[in-house]
Order: sequence, then C-alpha cells, then structure tokens
Amino acid sequence: MVQNDFDVLVIGTGPGGYVAAIRAAQLGFKVACVEKQTIGGTCLNVGCIPSKTLLQTTENYAWIKNTSKSQGISCSDLAIDFKFMMKRKEDVVHSLVDGVIGALKRNKVETFQGEAHFTDEHHIEVVNGKDRIQITSKNIIIATGSESIPLPFLPFDEKKVVSSTGVLNLESIPKKLVVIGAGVIGVELASVYARLGSEVTIVEMLDSIAAGIDSTMSKLLLQSLKKQGMLFYLGAKVTKAAVEGQEIAMSVEHEQKSLSLLADVVLVAVGRRPFTQRLGLETIGIKTTQKGHIQVDANLRTSHPHIYAIGDVIEGPMLAHRATHEGIACAEVISGRQPIINYISIPNVIYTHPEVAGVGLSENEAKAAGLDLLIGTSFFRGNPRARCTGDMEGVVKVIGDKASGRLLGMHIIGPNASELIIEGMIALDKKATLEDIAHACHPHPTLSEAIMEASQQALGWAIHG
Repeated sequence: MVQNDFDVLVIGTGPGGYVAAIRAAQLGFKVACVEKQTIGGTCLNVGCIPSKTLLQTTENYAWIKNTSKSQGISCSDLAIDFKFMMKRKEDVVHSLVDGVIGALKRNKVETFQGEAHFTDEHHIEVVNGKDRIQITSKNIIIATGSESIPLPFLPFDEKKVVSSTGVLNLESIPKKLVVIGAGVIGVELASVYARLGSEVTIVEMLDSIAAGIDSTMSKLLLQSLKKQGMLFYLGAKVTKAAVEGQEIAMSVEHEQKSLSLLADVVLVAVGRRPFTQRLGLETIGIKTTQKGHIQVDANLRTSHPHIYAIGDVIEGPMLAHRATHEGIACAEVISGRQPIINYISIPNVIYTHPEVAGVGLSENEAKAAGLDLLIGTSFFRGNPRARCTGDMEGVVKVIGDKASGRLLGMHIIGPNASELIIEGMIALDKKATLEDIAHACHPHPTLSEAIMEASQQALGWAIHG
C-alpha cells in the first residue's frame, strides 16, 4: 500500500476530468488523476468520438448512394466494408486516447488505474485487483461521468440488447433495429444503421423527438428522419420484451392499442444517470439527489469546500463540452481565480443529417418568460452556398428581445449546424443584439449568411427574404 500526496486529485479522465487535471497542472499544482477504465472516459472511447466517426462515414456513403448522381458523379460497385468501418472508428479513438495520455504526461499529471472511493475527506483508496493505493490530496474533483439506464425488463447484454456502448461495437449490420428513446443518442445512432440498410423503428414515450430542443427544430428533424425511412411511434411505451430465438419480441402500447415489434438488435437509449455509486460519498457526508446528482454551488464546490464535482455527476445537460468548460473553471477556482461559466451560451448539437444545433432560449422558453419577442428565419434553400453544395434542407431561427434587441436564442437545422452555432454562442456570451448580427459583414457565399438573413428578417428588413 503506497501513500501519495497531491494538491489536486481528479477522479475520472473524461472530457471534464482530464482537462481539469491538465489545467490544474498548468497553474502550478501537483496533480494526479484516477481512471477505472480507459483514459478519455465515455466520450472519447464509447461516446462522442466513435459515434461521430460512424455518423460521418455513413453520411458519406448515403451521399454517394442517394445524392451524388444529381451532381454528375456516378459510382459503380458501391459497397460497405462494415468491419473496416468499425476498425477505422477504433483507430480514430486510439489516436485521440494516445493524444490525451501524451498531454497528461507532458503536464506531469500522474495517473492511477483503478476504482476510487473516499476513506475520508482528503483520502482516496484506489483498488485495482489485489492492489490498493492510498492517495491524499488537498483538493479533489469528482468527474466520474454517467452510464446508460437499462429497462428493468430488458437488461443490457451488449449483443442483442445494447446500450450506446454496445451499438458502437456490433459485429454485423442488424436487419431490424428497434431504438427505445428518441433523444440525441437514439436518433444519432438510429441514423448510422438506417443509412447502412437496417430497418429502423424508434419508440418514444413523448409526443416529440429530441426533447429540449426548439419545437420548430424538433418537428423538422422528425420530418427529415421519416423521409430517410425511419419509422416512429411517438407517445408510445414498450411494456414487455422477450428473446425468441435470434429475435427480440416486444409489446408496445401506442394510441391505446397494443403493437408487436420484432428486432435483431434493440438499442435502449432512454437516458443516462450520473455515476456516483461506489465512490463512498456517504462516508464523507456528501448527499446525492434522487437521480444521483451531486449538489454543488456556483463555484462547483460540494458541501466540503475542497471537494468539487463537474460534468454529468451534477445537474444540467450531459454534454462533453460543458464538462470541459467546468473542468477548466474548477481548476481555476482552486487556484483562487473567479472564472465565469455562462450556462445560457453552452450550445447543444445533434449530429444527424441534417444537423441540429441550438443555444440560448427556445421560442417556448422565451414566451414562458413573458418576453416580447423578435423572431426571424432564413431557409437554406435560398442560401447561395447551400445551392452550390446541393445541401439545402433546413432553416436558421433567431429569437430576440424586442425591448433590448438582444439575442436570446439561435436554433439551426441544416448543413454544418454544429459549426454555425458558434456565432450564436459568442453573440449570447457577449450580449450582442440582432442588429449587431444583421450588420456584421458575413463572407459570401457562406452558410453563415443565413444567420445574418434571419437576424435581418427579425428586424423587418431581410434583403432576400
């Protein structure tokens, strides 16, 4: 049993944890981190990175198959090498994991492999098989992330009944894929396999998909995914399921009727829960909410001022970039600085095709706040760059406050929405007005001109609207 003393100890090396560790080291602290699985956490290994790799690969395939002829490009003998596709996904992940490991080493962050739990407020025991290591730290950051929620009657085996982890590691393309849950994870991974030829059915308890995004974007995304061949049962619930030979039989309640569905693979994507079990939080008196979240103050401190929590283990949207932002802020708080986290300007993105991205208030949220609104839209079908690329589906929607003129929210469905939303994020962060955006000289021809046009329309003087 070895004793190790540090200034800052980070539990978890996901996009919040490893960034917090590196930033703390840059600020002059002696830093260590503990990881029970693989450096990089869920996002890098079995989440954001592998899923976006497959989304891009399958989008390329779908474009060649369905769209390239319209631009004079013909391709014969088009085929999917699924094993190669999955290997490339792993290669991308491994290259980025190596990069994180290298960054930790360059910043002299010591890493420990194993499962961590508190023995008291300043001491952590790390267990790796028979090995036990004691670590003492002046400050501790909890960044253990989250895990997929299973259904009680449909436990994960990661072969036939899969979480977001298992669906990224299938050995073959399922003929029939049923996705339970139409949130971000559900619609993204459904898109991957629908493009590869799976018959995809999505069952969602709510009456809309991608809960939390602006209602206009949700409706347009649903229309688009249906056109791509996905079947949706909204306001529906899977009530029971059983393995029958090589298939899974499910009963679904929908519109007061009982339906039967069969699938080769079922993806359960009903949400994620914070991974706070087995940390020994009860040992040191840190309580969690009913959903398992750790409560923190504005500076990310728990009830013990030297113990912090960031990312998925605290309440808020489970976003990798939010965790990264909090990780940097947390390290700076420990150093005595006072960073500002502006949560309203943290964007959300769905990497379907078309992409969806939003930041700030939705139209419904702004109306619920009793604000008098300025709302403008600009469709990509009228955008010159979109015409050039042939990718014209979608719209930009801006929401402003009529009294102050300030931007309240920006929502985009369409090409490169994930990149375009940065303009809305910066505008919100800097308290810009719709007039600021409308008068900013956007390069031509670019997709970003749709943001300018939407702002002009909200103000009543759109040039092309």
